[in-house]
Amino acid sequence: MLVLESMRPKQWVKNFFVFAGLVFSGELLFLDVEIAAWTTFIAFCLISGATYLLNDACDREADRLNPRTAGRPIARGALGRTTALIAAALAAAGGLGLAAAVNLPTLAAAAAFVALQIAYSNWLKHIILVDVIAISAGFVLRAYAGLVATEVAISPWILMCTGLLALFLALGKRRGAATALDGLQGAAKSTLHGYTVSLADELIAVVTPAIVIAYCVYAVLGSRSSEMLLTAPFVIYGVFRAIYLIRDENGLAEDPTMLAFKDRPLLLCVGLWAVLAAVISVATV
Repeated sequence: MLVLESMRPKQWVKNFFVFAGLVFSGELLFLDVEIAAWTTFIAFCLISGATYLLNDACDREADRLNPRTAGRPIARGALGRTTALIAAALAAAGGLGLAAAVNLPTLAAAAAFVALQIAYSNWLKHIILVDVIAISAGFVLRAYAGLVATEVAISPWILMCTGLLALFLALGKRRGAATALDGLQGAAKSTLHGYTVSLADELIAVVTPAIVIAYCVYAVLGSRSSEMLLTAPFVIYGVFRAIYLIRDENGLAEDPTMLAFKDRPLLLCVGLWAVLAAVISVATV
């Protein structure tokens, strides 16, 4: 159970990005495509769980000094570092095996994701701005893996939207961390690597319009039908609602990826967007 806890199942919601191709391809009702997408999803759950184990093993000492992470199994000493690394290797191997069972391009995307996460855990997360770009790249690889797994032709604008949205969420998390550690000194505060609330707000202000513009361009030029533009209001509201929640000091800002599951208006918005996008895609095949 400690290994599973360290693999952070709640964070596996991020892996739903592999279904982007399925939603927008119009092939949602084809069984073979569904099987490929779900297999890829499970593969990335195992792989991402492995990277969390690796990350916590590498950050054991720093996590103990951070009030947000001190309770993790490895940080509190309940799970040994060696055991965590062995479990990470097994989970990664299982995930890559499932990806290989789908097809070689999916395996290549999964392997690239593993390499990126190893680089992030050891080096990239310590470089301001590069860290959030690396997080964004991880989401793009998830979406790309879903595309090649289902072998559907999708506009590259979808990958652009995925990357920008992930960058938005990563900056939101940095802002939440900066807010939570405001006033602290020493090693705990150093984990922010230079991020402040004001800097995060400025960067979010840059990324927000880029998300809306990229999605509208996709809806008009990259989708199967210009009717996809009908989904744009949901995207705009969703981004605005997320900003409101990130700035609201109610604890949600510390984990922006879970916003849609903790906030009913945002959950309803995401649900309506997904249903409408899927219906439009299927109807225009």
